[in-house]
Amino acid sequence: MKKIIYFSFVVFVLLNMTACFSPSGELIGKKTTRLDYTIADPLGMQPIPGGSFTMGSNDEDVPYANMRDLKTVTVSPFWIDATEITNDEYRQFTHWVRDSIIRKELIEVNPDKWGYVKDPNPNWNQNALSEEQQRSEDYYINWYRPLNFQKQEVTEAMISTLILSEEDQIQQESDVLPLRPYFQSKLIDTRKLIYEYTWFNSNSASQRQARFNYENEVYPEGLERADAFAVKERIAVYPDTLTWLHDFTYNFNEPMFDKYFWHPAYSDYPVVGVSWKQAKAFCHWRTAWKLYHLPEERRMFETEYRLPTEAEWEWAARGGRELAMYPWGGPYSRNVKGCFLANFKPLRGNYWADGYIYTAPADHYPANDYFLYNMSGNVAEWTESAYDPMSDLFASDLNPQYTYDANNNDHPHYKKKVVKGGSWKDIGAFLQIGARDFEYQDSSRCYVGFRCVKSRPYQESTQQFEEIFKPVNEKKKKKKKK
Repeated sequence: MKKIIYFSFVVFVLLNMTACFSPSGELIGKKTTRLDYTIADPLGMQPIPGGSFTMGSNDEDVPYANMRDLKTVTVSPFWIDATEITNDEYRQFTHWVRDSIIRKELIEVNPDKWGYVKDPNPNWNQNALSEEQQRSEDYYINWYRPLNFQKQEVTEAMISTLILSEEDQIQQESDVLPLRPYFQSKLIDTRKLIYEYTWFNSNSASQRQARFNYENEVYPEGLERADAFAVKERIAVYPDTLTWLHDFTYNFNEPMFDKYFWHPAYSDYPVVGVSWKQAKAFCHWRTAWKLYHLPEERRMFETEYRLPTEAEWEWAARGGRELAMYPWGGPYSRNVKGCFLANFKPLRGNYWADGYIYTAPADHYPANDYFLYNMSGNVAEWTESAYDPMSDLFASDLNPQYTYDANNNDHPHYKKKVVKGGSWKDIGAFLQIGARDFEYQDSSRCYVGFRCVKSRPYQESTQQFEEIFKPVNEKKKKKKKK
């Protein structure tokens, strides 16, 4: 028996040794990994195939809608959210920031209970709080231990870090804080919900590399390494609920200001009052939260969540229909029964005609051929692209993207970002797929939301490709048989 085991072991070693060499001297390649590299469709997202389409205006009668010139572009495959990000989904982000602040305070009081001595997930961005809030550098948050807000230690940690001061409270509370749900007490200082993260500035990195002095191995003055690889952002993540009041003059939108983001009745409605920077912070957090729950060997295959480029958004909105004016394909805003197909401002201001005065549920109205809801109407959507009326002249026709990372001190012109799709307060012309508008990256509106995309790392050959080369492949097979 021992001889059989020994012989089997020797054979196994010899077989593996032969796999390490190429005795024939031929080029056989080298695998990077033996793991399954495929990525399952993310929850709530639809796969969009790559392809080419004619991007731009489909109607020359509405020049005020900022139509682009027609241009054929090609887009790589990606995933996109089937609906706009809802209040419920965005609340998961704000609650995570809230809980992270409370957990940091609990680690200060009882580190062995609420933290890890060693980081269990080194790829997860633990620096999601400001430096003042990182009270202990030796412990990391234990996210698997639930927070029980009925416990005194959790309540005390929340009071010491997040509760409004007595001077800021409109209605004075008693010394003993009642344990009530957040939406009933409303005593949390939302200004303290700050998300801090670092992102890779690829544009600065490429400029830095182009100006690298290879002879002296130095970089030019004024272009530091941190500027290219470590751009730090501190973003207050709570939506601007006051936007319901200041976006319109002399109107009564107090009920929406007071209840829209927190009330359970609006859970499935699209989040609004979120700036472009807040949307970017949400995408970063969504990526990091995904990585946190994946095994370390699977993280390398994941791609980040991000805002769509203008070309990606338009390609997804068309649903595979070439030169479609609206996501549903037809040139009209009603179906054959006379019902409106989107939430907008029809009939010269009859907001009720389409069924909703303000926003509608994110999955309401018919989806397009890619099963995407409200690509026109409901809320306009942020894109990654910077706004320039002439960008179609100089942007590439392969995955076109014109972007500019504006600082707070830059001229407001450089802070313009493209928004697409039109909203509940727009007329029908702005719902056209080719229409485009802009908002400033640090502004928030009660009619602008967003959805995320995620790049697909590969795409298998399409049926069209197989049909083109099918006769050639069949001839090769016949020759081999002979």
